[in-house]
Amino acid sequence: ISHSAAHYLLAIDELHEDNGYARSIDIARELDITAGSCSTGLKSLLKKWLIEEDKNKFILLSETGRNAVDKIKKNRKLFIEFFIDTLGAKEEEAIITACKIEHLISSHIARKLEKFLKK
Repeated sequence: ISHSAAHYLLAIDELHEDNGYARSIDIARELDITAGSCSTGLKSLLKKWLIEEDKNKFILLSETGRNAVDKIKKNRKLFIEFFIDTLGAKEEEAIITACKIEHLISSHIARKLEKFLKK
């Protein structure tokens, strides 16, 4: 998934954790984008079956979306740990860099990195 899609999915997940729900306007505020831009982004996620919208216009992660979020979070954690513990990066730089690549890594490479870090 794209960097932008990852941000939308993570924002939806965070809003659900914090508020118990996510609406389009909440997502727009979370991402600091206009409501129109948010609507366009959400339509794209709906087409890809990553999110669902209930009858009250609340945004929900689909099973595919939930799996994507779980993978992104796991990859983020792996990268942050690798950048800090193995490469000696500062935490802020590790977080920013992990955010840029967390959704791009293949599952195969992520498993290899996880195995490497457990040694």
